[in-house]
Amino acid sequence: ILLQAGHGTTQDLLGMGMLALFQNPDQPAFLREAKRRGETAAIPTAVEELLRYDTSVQISQRVADGPFELGGDRIPAGEVCIIFNGAANRDPAVFAAPDRLDVRRDPNPHLSFGLGRHTCLGQSQARSELQNAFDILLERFPDLRLDASNPPAYRDSLFLRGLATLPVVF
Repeated sequence: ILLQAGHGTTQDLLGMGMLALFQNPDQPAFLREAKRRGETAAIPTAVEELLRYDTSVQISQRVADGPFELGGDRIPAGEVCIIFNGAANRDPAVFAAPDRLDVRRDPNPHLSFGLGRHTCLGQSQARSELQNAFDILLERFPDLRLDASNPPAYRDSLFLRGLATLPVVF
């Protein structure tokens, strides 16, 4: 399950993260400069922000173990609860300027990997892969950019967000 679930979502996060960086060129410029200065925490912090900014798992489902109250509503035990991860990661009550990409954002309590006993088993692997991939891409391809003549396209999926294409030039 780690291989199957982790491969597609990590691939999606890498593509959407690169798109976000392309669309916010001050952010990769900051990361390159931080690396030049030897700031090793910059990429891991950036990965957390990229996970928050455009998460691949948009919708999760849980069943309430016991009754609880949420936002003034009483949720009974056994009730199916739908979690909109992408919306939660943009909650203005939790994140200042939630629609802005800020690779320096800290703390960053995003819900991209879930919570509690349903936390993603592969989150450490995904973080490691994403940190290595972004670090290498930013270093080895400083001129990498979107192909302006061919816009990126998202796959048609309600639950798993990801790019079908990300045309680039370098």
